[in-house]
Amino acid sequence: MEGEPASKRSRLEHHRGFSDGSSFHMEDLPEEIQPLVLSLLSLKEAASTSLVSKNWRKLWTRYPNLCFDGSKDESADMASVKIERAKFIETVNSIIKQHSGIGLNKFSVRWYSHLMESDILNRWICFAAASKAKIIDLNLWPQGNHVGPTKQVLHFPLEALGAQDHPFIQCLFLTNVSIKPHSDICGFTKLRSLHLHCIQIIGDLLGLLLNCPSLEDLEVIACSGVTDLNIPHQLDKLRHLVISNMRIQMVELHVPNLSRFGYNGGTAIPIVLHGCSKLQKATLTFHRTWLEEDNNKVLGHVFHGIPSISAVKVLHVHASMHTNYPVWSSQVHTLTTRPACMFLNLRHLTYEILFFTKAPNRYSGILQLSQYLAFAPQLETLELHMLYHVSVSRCWHGEGVSYSMHRHDHLKTVYMSGFRCYRAQVELLCSILEMGAVLEQVTIEPMVRIPYSCDLLNLGIPRDKIYEWAHRTSERFGKVITVAERPEQRCSYAISVECL
Repeated sequence: MEGEPASKRSRLEHHRGFSDGSSFHMEDLPEEIQPLVLSLLSLKEAASTSLVSKNWRKLWTRYPNLCFDGSKDESADMASVKIERAKFIETVNSIIKQHSGIGLNKFSVRWYSHLMESDILNRWICFAAASKAKIIDLNLWPQGNHVGPTKQVLHFPLEALGAQDHPFIQCLFLTNVSIKPHSDICGFTKLRSLHLHCIQIIGDLLGLLLNCPSLEDLEVIACSGVTDLNIPHQLDKLRHLVISNMRIQMVELHVPNLSRFGYNGGTAIPIVLHGCSKLQKATLTFHRTWLEEDNNKVLGHVFHGIPSISAVKVLHVHASMHTNYPVWSSQVHTLTTRPACMFLNLRHLTYEILFFTKAPNRYSGILQLSQYLAFAPQLETLELHMLYHVSVSRCWHGEGVSYSMHRHDHLKTVYMSGFRCYRAQVELLCSILEMGAVLEQVTIEPMVRIPYSCDLLNLGIPRDKIYEWAHRTSERFGKVITVAERPEQRCSYAISVECL
């Protein structure tokens, strides 16, 4: 041992210290590992480590995720709000002043916009940019959670992130600020996620998107300043796209790798997604109440109006139908025009429909589905959630006519909530029972499974009438119909085909 070189003895002693556990020091870890260990602690806990050892006093200054949440109950009196405001600003300023800026992964601020000042915001964003934060999340809540023209909206300096030589920003989440994008903007070539919520866009949003070649996730929700979302070049890496509550006239994008798409709007606008052959799931919401003369277009708009999503596998549609005093029409199920293409990949279709009618037993609009299902020949699962805005209504006592439908050789599961034995509901389900060659599970539920609905809106029909109809219809078609009582309790009626 005495003859061993000093360097070798030093390495042996170092490894022995690790093995006995008593001589381990945080600073012995590689510098790139230390922030990972710190990230397992909260910011407060990480700062407390400075009291453990003199060697640890600066350790917390490399904490990777700086997240500040100053949102409080607005019912507090003005004096306490001023105190909280001063304390919050002082805390953030103190931390970013002491932070080394090394290894910063995320910088997040959640606060009220009316308590923020532009020079303070700019100082904080410049710190995040100088530290090369990969994720910046700024959520400035409006006072009273209301966005309006009289409310203060602060400007977010996109230019502060413009490091052209060494771009760093990968995720940018902004809420309730204004931005001024332009086509010459730099520093966004690594940006993968961009979420713009309640943003005043003053400038060229498309110019910004043109400079985001790595963009995979884009959400544009309740923003102003954009009339069209039309990008002529391909967004090759975009996989997730959400457009919601935007006053735009048209959407046209080249998105060959898009896998998820969501649209929420008051009207049915032209939506063209070129090369969209890998779409897995689409969610479409048309929350404007359609006029009576447009009712025959509601359920089929997704098939007629958006053929570019025909490759989708899972489709979720929210819509409304309106008629005050309907007259039953047995011809409503006849298509005036055929959809432009077949939805050959569609496996799971869900409709959530709000009906505004005073006479549900005389309204046959839902029978449109009996024909539109033919354009999804590979469909395996159909969910239909129906909310009728009526106080009291009687169930229909007819047997139910089976309308002409194409044979469905793959449809295995049908689930209908809000099923009240109204005439259109009965006749649609009878048609499906007759033409569903391989049906395995049919479930009806008097309650409505739409998240924002209330079962009180569908009162008036005794459950025993629904059980009676299910039993009678099971005997008629020789297929199981399950009446959902509660999530944990179900009642089934079945009769084997051989016994008929």
